[in-house]
Amino acid sequence: MGQRLEIATPELAREVDALRRADARLGRRLAAGRQPNETDRAAMRLITEAPADRPVTPRDLAGHLGVSTAAVTSVLRRLAERGQVVVSTHPQDARSKIVRPSLRDLHSPADEISRRVEGIESEFTPDQLAVISRFLRRLTEEISDLT
Repeated sequence: MGQRLEIATPELAREVDALRRADARLGRRLAAGRQPNETDRAAMRLITEAPADRPVTPRDLAGHLGVSTAAVTSVLRRLAERGQVVVSTHPQDARSKIVRPSLRDLHSPADEISRRVEGIESEFTPDQLAVISRFLRRLTEEISDLT
């Protein structure tokens, strides 16, 4: 079928635990330094990946992030203050807004973490990335079931 993963289950579990600890430390450091949190990073990924002819709206962001439109207002304020996004009037509906990445962020990854992920991706073949992605997706589903 496919290549078998040569890492023993206990070792894989240790690596996942190490990842979770590193992520928790990063979250604390980012919060202390007023840096982008995971919600801000997820918002930027959606905004930067949106097609030019279908920019993201605050409602799109709220749905994607699973938060209220009031919470999205805070996210957009933080992103705008850091110069990462531009919020403007929707061209077809003056009552609505659209969100686009700033020119500075238009062709660059959303943040340092995204840049590092892109660098690590280049170390793996497409088939390996597919397996890793499937594992992470399944792990995310399992963790989501616990919340």
